[in-house]
Amino acid sequence: MSNLADRVVKLQKQMRKTQIESLIVPLGVNFRYIFGLMEEPSERLLVGIIGTEDSPKLLVPSFEVDRMKKLTGITNCFGWKETQDPYRILQELISVDQGKTIAIEPKMWYSVYQKIFKKLPEKRFISAEILFDPMRAVKDEDEQKLLLNASQKSGDAIVETLNELEVGISEAQVKAILKEKLLLGSGEKSGALVQFGSNSSLPHYSGGDRRLQKNDVVLIDAGGTLQNYWGDITITTVFGKASRRFKEIFDIVHTANEQGKETVIKNKVPSEIDATTRDYITSKGYGDFFTHRTGHGIGLEVHEHPYIVKNNRVPLVPGNAFTIEPGIYLPGKFGVRIEDNVIKTETGIKTSQIPRYELLEV
Repeated sequence: MSNLADRVVKLQKQMRKTQIESLIVPLGVNFRYIFGLMEEPSERLLVGIIGTEDSPKLLVPSFEVDRMKKLTGITNCFGWKETQDPYRILQELISVDQGKTIAIEPKMWYSVYQKIFKKLPEKRFISAEILFDPMRAVKDEDEQKLLLNASQKSGDAIVETLNELEVGISEAQVKAILKEKLLLGSGEKSGALVQFGSNSSLPHYSGGDRRLQKNDVVLIDAGGTLQNYWGDITITTVFGKASRRFKEIFDIVHTANEQGKETVIKNKVPSEIDATTRDYITSKGYGDFFTHRTGHGIGLEVHEHPYIVKNNRVPLVPGNAFTIEPGIYLPGKFGVRIEDNVIKTETGIKTSQIPRYELLEV
């Protein structure tokens, strides 16, 4: 729990710097980041409250008090009964803190925000993005290990699934096999895209009933989690014999991927990394077919800061974790995407170790 306590201290320091007196965090990703517990919010109000100086508080349904103390280690836990108005109790807890500005979790349900606002009309509310986004974008050593293990788990699951391909199997069937391998009985979250043939030319197409044929392109994008931290890997291959055109496109995308990672090592900003992959693909005549950004941050969410995109000139720092995933998508024919997970370090990068050319054909 020590790293969680450190996060509270860092949050409070940033709150004082930005003149934020209170922070309200409902269940969700940022609650997990601060209190170590990942659960979805419900109609019963359950929030964490952090002031600039005192210990964090939890406001929870009374029957949840003991459970929440045990799971979060937070002893300053206030329970509300079913016959009480929890927003009235929240009002009292917040009013103890002198000051006007309250930061609100940006993904808080609007209905919850409305009720809080009505109880505290004299307060100024702002988004807590300015607190959480910079902190979460820099992963500590424990987070980096989880991310790299999650990316390896994701890549291994794809490779194992490729071994089960056979003529006539559907995208949906392969997706079910893949998701089972991603879970491994852990109960963690996972996500997967399985696309055969011309469907691979549709970025983020979820797949369906198309059945595998000999010499089909197979694109699999999969993410598994470890302690809620995501991996996100894409492997593109051919079930059978790869055409000369596929090998050409594969080689271009693979080189763009490698150049993107090399640009990270050279301490370039995200816009320059995006330009490196995009310019190379354009130089080969396929710029119009690279239709998305080069990458996105990864952590407790599969998409988070920093984004590797044309208009992001914020310098990367050690601990930033993100994907490098250039692609070329030829409408009605096939697509190739090669996606790795990257963590910037003081001297270079840590990255996923996924076979590529070894899987050009399966």
